Amino acid sequence: MKNFPYVVSADIYLLLEKWTKQKNFVLPEKEFFKKLRKEFSNKMFKIFPSFELISDEEISKHIKEITFNSNIYSVSIDPIYSSYCNFYIGLTRKVDLKGEYRGLQHRFSNNSLQKQLNQLKTYNIKEICLVDDVIFSGVLMEKVIKLFSHIGINVPIVCAGIGTQKGISRILDNKRIVTCRKIYNEIIDEVCERDFYLGIPYSGRSLIGTENIGLPYVIPFGKPMEWASIPSEVQKDFSKFCINQTIILFEEIQKKSKRKISCADIERKVPGQPETGDYLEFLKSITLKENVYV
Repeated sequence: MKNFPYVVSADIYLLLEKWTKQKNFVLPEKEFFKKLRKEFSNKMFKIFPSFELISDEEISKHIKEITFNSNIYSVSIDPIYSSYCNFYIGLTRKVDLKGEYRGLQHRFSNNSLQKQLNQLKTYNIKEICLVDDVIFSGVLMEKVIKLFSHIGINVPIVCAGIGTQKGISRILDNKRIVTCRKIYNEIIDEVCERDFYLGIPYSGRSLIGTENIGLPYVIPFGKPMEWASIPSEVQKDFSKFCINQTIILFEEIQKKSKRKISCADIERKVPGQPETGDYLEFLKSITLKENVYV
């Protein structure tokens, strides 16, 4: 299985581009992100020899082309690529503090799923091009297609940046086109880059019953082995590396911005994060005791 690709879709630059503008910070140049991603890739190659990092530019270009040429309304369920679509539906898979799945629900900044769907229904739309960043198992996309079907909206086109043959087969039929920039027959796993970094918007799995708390795929907050196929014997070392990468990232933002980053500036918090105080001090204080939160 180690010979199969392990795929990560790059997205932290695009997410931080919006966040830095909103919070009046300065986004580091792309050269910095290139170096950061090189370090991340080198770490992943040691664990997964067939590691692949798919650029956000590559995914964006594909989604933009498909939605522009589809001739029907497009709806994104991924916030990053919603700017290329006519509509956005904010939904996420919620978990509890033990990491157990608690269902498909709205994202923190959006109305309930039903309200969002009802709003879309008022436009009298009959069919859409449905957009997401990744089709992995196909289970989520299948559920979303059924949600649209229940309100009388057909989904003849599904567009994603990355897809697996298994996931595509689950939602493909003779009345539906599924198009992806890259398709894999077999992979170890596919994970969004943001899920390995604390404090990035939409990072990790959403914690149920909270406003905007995520569980990134690192110890002590998440489950790197179960959620991201990181081997158990290296998950602690890998988590330490990811937290250090996060520190390097926010140190650079702070340096470029010439002002400190407060915990209050971080929208996507983790359990135990204080409401105020120096964010970098908090990151440096994290101890890697397994299963503290999950």
